[in-house]
Amino acid sequence: MHGLGAGFNGGTALVACCGAGGRYNYNATAACGLPGATACADPSRELNWDGLHITEKAHGDIAASWLRGPYAEPTILDLAC
Repeated sequence: MHGLGAGFNGGTALVACCGAGGRYNYNATAACGLPGATACADPSRELNWDGLHITEKAHGDIAASWLRGPYAEPTILDLAC
């Protein structure tokens, strides 16, 4: 299945995978990589990496949607071939 959202945990879209505390697991003084921050078990199921950036999986899904559709018509790959 192509398209943004495939395989993501929709219930936690705004929750940071890597962070520390609060409703959205985001604390600017305890950001990802700092003491007190933890990372989720499976970042490939999450949209939000650290409260400021999306995950590698989200970037991949966006790129695939431009390359193969449905977010570009004709698709970028169709134009390149």
